[in-house]
Amino acid sequence: MNLIKTIFVSLFLIVNLLSAQDERNKFEIFGQIEGNYNGYLFFNHNNKKDSCLVVANKFYFSGITSEDIVYATRFSTNRTSSMNKDVFLENKKIYVTIEIQRKKYNKTEYDWIVLKDITGTQTNELEKEYLRYIESLPRNESWQKNKYKKIDEIVSLHPKNHFSGELLYFATQDSIANFEDLKLIFHKIDTLAQNSNLINKLKEILYPLEKIKVGDFITDFELPNKNNVLINTESYRGNILIIDFWASWCAPCRKKIPQLIKLYEKFKLNNVKILSVSLDVDRQKWLKAIQKEKIEWDNVIENGEFDGEVVKAYGVKAIPSIFLIDNNGILIAIDPSIQEMENIIMEKINKKSE
Repeated sequence: MNLIKTIFVSLFLIVNLLSAQDERNKFEIFGQIEGNYNGYLFFNHNNKKDSCLVVANKFYFSGITSEDIVYATRFSTNRTSSMNKDVFLENKKIYVTIEIQRKKYNKTEYDWIVLKDITGTQTNELEKEYLRYIESLPRNESWQKNKYKKIDEIVSLHPKNHFSGELLYFATQDSIANFEDLKLIFHKIDTLAQNSNLINKLKEILYPLEKIKVGDFITDFELPNKNNVLINTESYRGNILIIDFWASWCAPCRKKIPQLIKLYEKFKLNNVKILSVSLDVDRQKWLKAIQKEKIEWDNVIENGEFDGEVVKAYGVKAIPSIFLIDNNGILIAIDPSIQEMENIIMEKINKKSE
């Protein structure tokens, strides 16, 4: 009997403890809409979409949020909509006032949600303090240095707050941004706690991969072929090389292969090589496509689609994408037509025979 009583008391304490923890991590949003709006308002949080029927221009949302990470989110309507800025969630009572304006861009109408006022969060006070500080700075040669010092201070104190990530991102959008200084601040932010899309944008801005240009030596790479044998672009030195980025699911890529086959058959005895680089994720579909198209030349796979390191290094944004390289490993053309490639190859062959 005492054992049952002990278990019951323990369960009671655990339930109360969890309930108290939920209350500590609970946020509540009390909203007011300026003007008249009839319908539902939506709210995205933790990969979930919550909805609320607006009654007398008022709305209410509540939920559980992290104790140490301040997330950014936005409202939306059941029509095409966008919002002018983020709402930062904290485990507090948050009071917001918004206005929903009906706008038109080209022929598309949409709801433009404007955040007019927000109170109740430390992040909101932090944002107001930052704006007051920036407005107070004299516009002299020290303005940027002092601005970065303030951003550094906020990021250092609040590395998991999404406001810190947004501050840093907006700083990179300045036409006179000093990326070297901003890199030092970026190292202090908690990238795992921040919005992954924003962090990826910051990485692309602060650490851009050098894209090769015509006249440059190519960026050499090594990838596996269908037999898992690594093929290195350095092995093609002494040959004219065509690098073709493609994928089995890419219809224009497949349509171009017969033309490449004709080109290859015409010049393969003149030290002209082709290396196809697949962006496929599905290895079996890649192998079937090679077999169906009867591709005889080297074919390798990176299977990262447009996120692969080789794809990024070559600045490939769409496929098919073709790079023509001379026998010294120098890029001589980007996305030439089949006829242009034929002309360039003929010119190289004729020069060699002179």
